[in-house]
Amino acid sequence: METRQRKARRLKAVPYSESPSGMLALALREARWAKGLTQKQTADAIGISASSVQRAESGRGMPEEHVVKGYVDKLGLDAKRAKRLWGKASRSAGQRRTLTSAPAVRLLNNSDDFADALRRVWEENGKPPAQTMESRVEEVWKEAKSEYVFLSRSAANRITNRRQLPSSEKQLRSYLLACEVQGSRIRVWLAAYQRVRAREREEALAKRKAEEEEEKRWTGWGGRSRAEQAMTALGLDPVEAFPGSSMVPWTVRCQRCGAVLRVRLAAALRGQSGCRVCRPRRSAHQVPVLSRRAGANYEMAVRTGSSPSHRSHGRSP
Repeated sequence: METRQRKARRLKAVPYSESPSGMLALALREARWAKGLTQKQTADAIGISASSVQRAESGRGMPEEHVVKGYVDKLGLDAKRAKRLWGKASRSAGQRRTLTSAPAVRLLNNSDDFADALRRVWEENGKPPAQTMESRVEEVWKEAKSEYVFLSRSAANRITNRRQLPSSEKQLRSYLLACEVQGSRIRVWLAAYQRVRAREREEALAKRKAEEEEEKRWTGWGGRSRAEQAMTALGLDPVEAFPGSSMVPWTVRCQRCGAVLRVRLAAALRGQSGCRVCRPRRSAHQVPVLSRRAGANYEMAVRTGSSPSHRSHGRSP
């Protein structure tokens, strides 16, 4: 018995164990373990090859109906459960080529992969309409508001279309319930959600620190002088004092065509911004460009210290 249990532990984990084919594979394994049989003994009892048992329990392929029926007749697998799981796995197998690619839930650690996995579990459930998802959650939510939140149709659509992640663990529970994910698999999803949110916080903190370090580079008169020199070297002459931040738009004049525009120094240094009038292919972002007359008025207002009129900010057609 101990030898058989050790062999069972060496089996590879079922990929996407929350999918219909994964749940069917786990059910077959559990039925065999309950009888204390090896895969070879199971194959002999059912009258099939050992490779058929291996494929059926791997979760990587769709087992034949007679194989599942053999587990019911010979190993005592619940017939209703087997029929339900096999039916879901059959429907999912027809859609397998169109399923969104996503890592296993236990490997999720960033928001993009998490969004893909949420869409995949919805696809594996047969792509239920948002109205169906809402109705599945509504009754349970009324009885257990401490664990679930109401999942509106719009929220379900945004999550399935990867426009947002669940806003809380409660909303994640509701979404998974709407996709008929239950039991111990919920804990795996919650752990992945906590990892993703922790990484988002770390990335936001790192970005904020990087911006602060960037700002320190341009503080003081020495920094302002370097900023003006850097902008001039890029072919853009400042027409107003440096705003004190590389992230704030700065009014400059193109040395080549004379256009007056607003450019962020940080973007210009990265090659992501420049004059889109004479060098449209080099600029990655659209920047406000003033007409020649409006630019001259704005430059004069900056030099004299007066406030430029509303018309002086108009864009050239």
